[in-house]
Amino acid sequence: MRIGIDFGTSFSLPAALINGSPATLLPGGQYGVPSVFYYDSKRKILIGKPAEDREKFFPENIVRNVKMEISNPNKKNFVLDGRTFDKKEIVGNILREVKQIALVGIEHRQLVSQKIDGAVISVPAAFTLRELNFIRDAAQDVAGLKVLGFIREPVAAAIAYFNAPAGKDEKTILVYDLGGGTCDVAIVRSDKNSNEWYKVIDSDMKRIGGRDWDKLLGELIKRKCREQEPQIKFDLKAQAKILKAAVEVKHNLSRQKKAFVELEIGDDYFEIEVTRDEFEKITSELLQETMRMVDKLESNAPKIDYIVCVGGSSNMPQVREAFKKNYPNIEIKLFEPEKAIAFGAAIYSEHLTEETFLHDICKFSYGAKYIENFDKYHDRNRLRIYNVIYKGDALPASGNSNSYAIDAGTDTYIAIYESECTEKIYLPEKGTHIGEIEIHGLQGSKKNDLTILTMTIDKSGLMNLKAVDKRTGKSAKVEIKLKDY
Repeated sequence: MRIGIDFGTSFSLPAALINGSPATLLPGGQYGVPSVFYYDSKRKILIGKPAEDREKFFPENIVRNVKMEISNPNKKNFVLDGRTFDKKEIVGNILREVKQIALVGIEHRQLVSQKIDGAVISVPAAFTLRELNFIRDAAQDVAGLKVLGFIREPVAAAIAYFNAPAGKDEKTILVYDLGGGTCDVAIVRSDKNSNEWYKVIDSDMKRIGGRDWDKLLGELIKRKCREQEPQIKFDLKAQAKILKAAVEVKHNLSRQKKAFVELEIGDDYFEIEVTRDEFEKITSELLQETMRMVDKLESNAPKIDYIVCVGGSSNMPQVREAFKKNYPNIEIKLFEPEKAIAFGAAIYSEHLTEETFLHDICKFSYGAKYIENFDKYHDRNRLRIYNVIYKGDALPASGNSNSYAIDAGTDTYIAIYESECTEKIYLPEKGTHIGEIEIHGLQGSKKNDLTILTMTIDKSGLMNLKAVDKRTGKSAKVEIKLKDY
């Protein structure tokens, strides 16, 4: 059995196609697996709800939001109860728990297949090559989970929407996915009479999500506490209580105009009222930043038939109101906010090898570093990046880069850059140096031999490489060594 996994900042969710329809693989009534990691020397590692339950006692032993820390160079490790964990261990353990829960779900449903052959994992729309490789390695090396591929979260949601009973073909939708850590937007066309059933027209992402709303709401609750007790101090336990209260208040304000908080912090007891107007006022700029991203994509897209909102934070009334105000002539639909991405990943897992199923585009450009006119100027300050694959290219996307052997029989090292630049040649500071391509074993090569490097970004957004000596026609061993964050 193949499964789809929505690896979320706040919650993760496994799903599979069962009798042709997507379904979650969770115990009855469970919302999802909290993406929370806990460790202490007595209980060892806890994941999900058991980890959350320990937070009120030992908040210093908790790691939340690790998905959004993958690319944080200032947060390489976490020390919990005297033991150091790197981010790969934490992500891998969360995915291992999701896998184990999926296996329990498969057994509970008494499905014929009791084995998981692999998973498609959803990722934000603009996660980088290094982030994708990090998640793949954590899943395979730590969780023992074979990664069949990746799919971008709003694209997965679009596939789930079009495959739902009420989904209609030959429509173009804008998916707005406001999750825990990112807001992702994609414009997707469904047309099963065309060469590609689902065509991604454009997509984008902001690293803004429900956790940012929670943080601002937590600060509001703190201010209201200080109004009642100016000298109050907020230690880790108090902040954990406030975060939990903020999440509960946010959910309540999606259904009612006012919400109430009761907090016991130290020797003090607080009763606090928060109104929806207060909440929407302090978070309005967050929402507007996501709407500016929507406006940018929509302005360059063909006619949009529906706006489809997914992601748990899309339940907030302010989201729907913003779309009604900005796009009064487009119908807005809230579709399976918590499940759509996992459903889409599960559907895609069964169609990975079908070239006509999904047409997606490359989110970044990839280029190789070289020295411009070195033979003429002998100036190593003339470094430039030569784009090989361009942002917006249809996936899989390929391109060639040429390099010359400096001496006979030597290995070749090429610096690789990731950027949003679409020029053929650009300055290094406009991109990000993500690692080195290493070419080894060109037998019989001579000085100034030309090596042709073929770089391919597959449909998952991962890089594949091939290197051939043009004179001899022999292939070489080639791999990319990505930089750590």
